Amino acid sequence: MQVDQVADVNQRLQDGWVILAIATGHRPGGEPWIQYVMGLPYEDEDEEDEEEGEDD
Repeated sequence: MQVDQVADVNQRLQDGWVILAIATGHRPGGEPWIQYVMGLPYEDEDEEDEEEGEDD
């Protein structure tokens, strides 16, 4: 997900998303911009099953 509004970034961070990359540049009129590339953490279902089995 690419986001350029800080409020959207903050909301996604609160929802468990992580920032993968930050890019900067300028809009055609010369105005600077910052774009955040975000994603959800990877959850390996096989790993979770193994962890649950260890407690048994």
